[in-house]
Amino acid sequence: MNRPLKLLLVEDHDPDAQLIVRHLEHSGMELSALRVDSADALRAALDEGGWSAVLCDYALPGFGADEALALVRARGDELPFIVVSGTISSTQATALMELGAHDYVLKDDLVRLGPALVRELREAAERRARRIAENDLRRKKARLRLWNQVVESLDEGIVVTDLEGNIVDCNPSFERITGYAREEVMGRNPRLLKSARHDGAYYETLWHTLITTGSWSGEIWNRRKNGEIYPEALTINSVRGPDGLPQNYVAVFSDLSKQKQDEAQLDFLTHHDTLTGLPNRRLFKDRLAQAIERARSRRSQTAVLLLDVDRFKRINDSLGQAAGDALLKIVAGRIRRCLEQPGNLARHGSDEFLVMLPEFEDADAIAAIAHAILEEVSRPVELADTRVVVSASMGIAVFPDDAQDAESLLECAEAARAPIRHGNHNRMHFFTSGMDAKARRWMAVESELRHAIEREELQLHYQPLVCVRDGRIRTVEALVRWNSPSLGWVSPAEFIPVAEDSGLILALGDWVLETACRQVCAWNDTGLPPVRVAVNVSAHQIASGHLPERIRDTLQRNGLSPEQLEIELTESTMMADTEHSAAQVARISRMGVSVALDDFGTGYSSLAYLSRFALSKLKIDRSFVNGLTEDPKSQVLVDATVGLARALGLRVVAEGVETEAQRELLMAAGCDALQGYLLSRPVAPAALGSLIHRFAHWEAYGRPRAVASAG
Repeated sequence: MNRPLKLLLVEDHDPDAQLIVRHLEHSGMELSALRVDSADALRAALDEGGWSAVLCDYALPGFGADEALALVRARGDELPFIVVSGTISSTQATALMELGAHDYVLKDDLVRLGPALVRELREAAERRARRIAENDLRRKKARLRLWNQVVESLDEGIVVTDLEGNIVDCNPSFERITGYAREEVMGRNPRLLKSARHDGAYYETLWHTLITTGSWSGEIWNRRKNGEIYPEALTINSVRGPDGLPQNYVAVFSDLSKQKQDEAQLDFLTHHDTLTGLPNRRLFKDRLAQAIERARSRRSQTAVLLLDVDRFKRINDSLGQAAGDALLKIVAGRIRRCLEQPGNLARHGSDEFLVMLPEFEDADAIAAIAHAILEEVSRPVELADTRVVVSASMGIAVFPDDAQDAESLLECAEAARAPIRHGNHNRMHFFTSGMDAKARRWMAVESELRHAIEREELQLHYQPLVCVRDGRIRTVEALVRWNSPSLGWVSPAEFIPVAEDSGLILALGDWVLETACRQVCAWNDTGLPPVRVAVNVSAHQIASGHLPERIRDTLQRNGLSPEQLEIELTESTMMADTEHSAAQVARISRMGVSVALDDFGTGYSSLAYLSRFALSKLKIDRSFVNGLTEDPKSQVLVDATVGLARALGLRVVAEGVETEAQRELLMAAGCDALQGYLLSRPVAPAALGSLIHRFAHWEAYGRPRAVASAG
């Protein structure tokens, strides 16, 4: 034997065990042995392991060969199990053999034990080898089944060819991606998938790389069975045999069609406006930068036109977002039709469009295109069963006269548009010197104004409306003032347009309403005679549709009587959307809040319009008051206004009164109250009490003593 045997003797008689060992040693075997005589001892020995064979007596006290055999077989080992007994019948031996014993030898015939043990050791080795081989085969089959499942479940297509390039196998994903069934491609060359997108040099390089390095990876365009060309990510590897030489090629590929579509869609969304499909500001800026570089090299010019749709928000709010979106698409189409190169049009923002003119002869050529665009945009359009007429405001800047780069040129176009953005519609305006500073100032005011309320930089002053009949102050107008830490005192004439343009006017309007009502309550608590506060309301607050609710909530929150609040609206504010405005004014008036028409005479001045609004007061604009002493027509207009107000049952206030002559003429005309610097400038809240006291008495000819004493 090659190595010593390690025998486990299950024997209760030690002399018999020694006899067995001596007999085997005399037969030439090198061995060691351990005798056990109980089930527990056998279990312990089996746990130790490393045994070559088990020689077991048939019968032991309280323990038999069948139990020992069961313990050995339970271990799953290939140990030879030979019964060595002095008394065992053939029937008993047969029964044990059926249970798994390998042989039996009688103790009086030990000459058979050696050959039987050698035979069983050899057969046990063969059994182990077969078991190992079978296990290996099972593992290989299981692994092959697993790989087949993996290959068949992969989203990637797999195709195997021989060295000549003939297809020998493919997976289901190959069939799904290419459209070819497995039976159609077996034995054929993969060149049947060629798309003709690549030239011969491309494939020569592919094969050279594959042959010299054993692999190739890249993107390639192939053709499906239905003729559709598609992109795929392809990897080809050579498979080597036992001799190290290539015997097959395996190609793994994935369909990139969806990925390419997603990338194209993402690129489109990144650089285009989703509503109109036009390039967005980012793409336009890139194209403008390229156009500027070309113009720089050619010593030519490039122009930018920034167009803003006038009153778009009002249309969007009144007719709905769907109508607003439809309008923007229509405007985009109309502008595009005016351009020789439609690709030079972009959407800049909500209602803003950009046009680039990379080639033009002179400023007149720019103006001609601009006029054509404005005229086209202003044609009537049907939206939500409503005929709508819109207009546009356009700022124009030119490289290299106005700026040297794309960003600066866009800023100049925006600065050029700013002067005509409010009130001067359907116009164009070229950038001129000084506009850049104005634009920067505008942006600085907007930036600081966004934080003015939370930083408590705003305050209200109050200018009295003096009653002509008795000189008393029963109403004061709330006027907002702003002292910015960085900008200093900023005039309302400057920051109110900025607030309207940026949308901050809504927050500012809410703050003014809340602050004014709270101040009236404070005056009431100090025992001042009841005074009404007049608050100016912007067109944006009316357009929001929430003004009545804001007023009601503010009055309730502060516990203020509606009779102590007055709302002032301009003609242009109310006439922008007559039905919408009239409905809100009616709701405000029903609360008991007075509504005054401010700046009367500067807008529509239509009796038909005025009769539709629940007004309580008209305020004659200061422009008529200023001309009273020089222009007889102003006196006629004032007289007509007073007469109109009387016919409508309205009180009349003249604002901007600055001279005694104006005061006397207005009193003679029949105005109910006067407002202006002649009577009082706007004062801080704390000064109102003394001001009311000064105007508590009325001198002859109706002149307030406070004015006389103030000089």
